[in-house]
Amino acid sequence: MSGHSEQEIARLQQIIADLQHQVEYDDVTGLLNSKGLLIKAQPLLQQAPSGEYALLYFDVLRFKAINDMFGMAEGDKLLRHIAYVLQKLQQPGELVCRWGADRFIMLAQRQGAQLQLLVDSILENLNGYGLSLEIVCNMGIYVTTAEQLSLTGMIDRAVLAQSQIKGSYTKKYNYYTEELRQNLLDEQEIVGMMATELEKGHFVAYYQPQYDHSNGLLVGAEALVRWQHPERGLISPAIFIPIFEKNGFITRLDMYIFEETCRFIRKCLDKGLRVVPISTNFSRYDIYQPDFVERLEELRREYNVPVQYLRVEITETAIIGTGEKANEIINKLHQCGYVTEMDDFGSGYSSLNVLRNIDLDVIKLDMLFFAKNEKNDKGGTIISSVVRMAKWLGLPVIAEGVETVEQADFLRSIGCNYIQGYLYSRPVPEADLEQLLREVSVGVIKSTLKTDVDFTTANFWQPSSEITTIFNKYMGPAAFFEYCEGRLEYLRVNQKYLQEIGMNMSEQDLIQGDPLAFFDEENSQIFLDAIYKVLATGREQACETWREIHSSCCGSEKLCLRSNIQLVAKSANIYLFFASVRNVTHDKQLCQLETVEKRFMSAAEQANIYFWEYNILTKEMRPCFRCMRDLGLPPLLTNYPEPAIEGGIFPPDYADMYREWHRQLAEGVPSLEAIIPLTPNRIPFHVRYTTEFDATGQPIKAYGSATLVVDGEDK
Repeated sequence: MSGHSEQEIARLQQIIADLQHQVEYDDVTGLLNSKGLLIKAQPLLQQAPSGEYALLYFDVLRFKAINDMFGMAEGDKLLRHIAYVLQKLQQPGELVCRWGADRFIMLAQRQGAQLQLLVDSILENLNGYGLSLEIVCNMGIYVTTAEQLSLTGMIDRAVLAQSQIKGSYTKKYNYYTEELRQNLLDEQEIVGMMATELEKGHFVAYYQPQYDHSNGLLVGAEALVRWQHPERGLISPAIFIPIFEKNGFITRLDMYIFEETCRFIRKCLDKGLRVVPISTNFSRYDIYQPDFVERLEELRREYNVPVQYLRVEITETAIIGTGEKANEIINKLHQCGYVTEMDDFGSGYSSLNVLRNIDLDVIKLDMLFFAKNEKNDKGGTIISSVVRMAKWLGLPVIAEGVETVEQADFLRSIGCNYIQGYLYSRPVPEADLEQLLREVSVGVIKSTLKTDVDFTTANFWQPSSEITTIFNKYMGPAAFFEYCEGRLEYLRVNQKYLQEIGMNMSEQDLIQGDPLAFFDEENSQIFLDAIYKVLATGREQACETWREIHSSCCGSEKLCLRSNIQLVAKSANIYLFFASVRNVTHDKQLCQLETVEKRFMSAAEQANIYFWEYNILTKEMRPCFRCMRDLGLPPLLTNYPEPAIEGGIFPPDYADMYREWHRQLAEGVPSLEAIIPLTPNRIPFHVRYTTEFDATGQPIKAYGSATLVVDGEDK
């Protein structure tokens, strides 16, 4: 057999080299492929000391979309650009590889600041690619240690580091730590035992009570899941919920907690306890199951629980961007009688659109969301605006995470009475909630807005609505304002109102200010008296008040405005009023009052009628201006009626009768009246009370009046 010529040997060697190159290198980018990297990396790593090498693993975010939008040829061009960037930054002793598809690996012989500089340079150069889309990469980085790992072990750790930021547009790289690996092992352990633990009943329902801070009544509870591990004790939901959401087990767990809630309510009803509605949390993974509502109904019927005791709580992020589908599910829940709550309102980016587009029943605000602003007034302003907006849309608000009395009192002052948090109670086991139901009085969360005239509040806030058009164009000078426990706030004024004042002010100037700041003490009380009369009688009332108006361009001026005030709507302890106004300053100054105005002023002074507001729950009484002027009463009386009896307004022989009246008011008597001799002079007055009730029929306030009796007739 004759030997090969040198030329043939060279040709065979070239063929072998070409075949080896095809096996070890990527034909699109010219970089090492996965097999080539495995062959060439091992000798380098065996010779290098620990910490000398770092493995960088990354891919292109939404690479498939780039291929779909710009074509495969453009996708290959981008891959070659990435290869060019890596080769440009590569140093001797380093390897770069296309690991597959859009995934790349660089084995870099750098550490510390030099390694970080390399990472920043790669990401910066990739961002400079010319497509109209931003090229975003997420990179996982593993730095070698004294532990001898194979290349695949290093890659696994870099991939794990990258998985923690996968899909992020803000965090572009992540270094591997042993903590990440331990978390992965813990996660795998949790996944491995979750089904068994559920079957053993180690997942339990805890319940956090909800209270009405205005009267201390228990109004509801939220069901929360806890993992009572036999060895580890109570495991926080923050540990296992994200894992279950990722692997889909959350749907099975949520249904289990809903069933536990049904079982608990049924047990309480069988024992004759008065129960409160309990809400159960459901995620987007639950509500978009095709048989979600049917499964709820199947469990509810199995335990024979009235639907009014069950509420469905959905996070805001679960329904953002899915308006039509979300409404379809919520409408289905409504048809079955469920109340729907939106949890974590404000945590998403489309909160206002959610309120406008999704037909929800209750909003839940998390106080922790506003904790960042607690050193300034922005948080309080935001909460106030959300609560007002929700109230006039007819949506009750429950504040979560309330921990201090100051927070609760602030919420009550802006009309949010319903609170949930450590101030009243931590989440408690089933037995504790059962005991609580035995011991406390319960109330309900109001879910509707009561309007006293033909007025649609939602339309009022729409700029193009008919109500808004009438208010701005056809009505005379007018304003809408809100009253809550002695405080006033303008909501809207029309242009004619601003013109009537004549101080070149804007609507914003008035809305941002405190309306009572324009009055002195006497005129402030006159205006409040008119409000009390509207609430006591249900009829429109008129008053004239002097106000000192301040304007940046016109300075200050005292004006006298005549206001005709009527109640438009009320929600909880907040009242919405409409007032038409007329500037009568000029007439007053010239002493040229019209006859009707003289008659009004004379009647107001000679009517000998006294008004007051009595809070049945707190036993506080707010007297009218004439009560304070003629009888020397302070603006607020506590433990009423004792101060009036002790002061001699009600004589001793009528004291017990008057005390009995207030006991009857607390029991829900709708009205009371009698002729009573008042003051030490025993002057006969016709004393009347009219009671106001909340949605449950519980009496909350009473409006009193005393009319002078002359010759047997009220005067």
